[in-house]
Amino acid sequence: MRVRTHTNPFNYYQRLQPIDWSSLWSEFDGTLDFEIGFGRGVFFRHWCQKYTDRFLVGAEIRRSVVDILRDRLNELCISNQCILHGNAEIILQDCFGDHSIDNIFLFHPDPWFKKRHHKRRVLRKKFLDMASKKMKKNGKLYISTDVKELWEAMVDTIESHPDFSFVEADPFWEEDYNTHWHIFREKDGRDFFRGTIAMTGDV
Repeated sequence: MRVRTHTNPFNYYQRLQPIDWSSLWSEFDGTLDFEIGFGRGVFFRHWCQKYTDRFLVGAEIRRSVVDILRDRLNELCISNQCILHGNAEIILQDCFGDHSIDNIFLFHPDPWFKKRHHKRRVLRKKFLDMASKKMKKNGKLYISTDVKELWEAMVDTIESHPDFSFVEADPFWEEDYNTHWHIFREKDGRDFFRGTIAMTGDV
């Protein structure tokens, strides 16, 4: 199946209702993670299967990608998860309670190279403001990209935000970071930029 790589997030504006995650998974204990743009779902499946006591929510703007992963999750009988189709920023704002998220994963987001399209990038001040409201104190934001220009822009945005700071030497990147981007990076010799950011603002 051919899947569109680029999709304008501003094409999705429908507001959503808050979700009671315990109604979707009877073992839910408040441990909640969120992946933005799960793509082929390699990391999503890995995280759910390794951490069976955690609940992972995924947001993806491409409907066909959501359908593909949902079928795969059903085949594998992975229940500690929920995947949603739509704009991740709206999903973050509408579906999650305040100070409820432990981790947010944002791997290789669309760089939107043209300057007039920078407003479509996920990691902007507006996004960090919302993430700060929805994340638990000391919650972690994990980001990665192979685009130097995008990485520098994300670093500038994070360093200028009062509620977030970078974490040094996080074992996550050696122990848990498992995505299909590894294949492209090794095959094409692409750059790799990664970072762990802690939510340090007041709750």
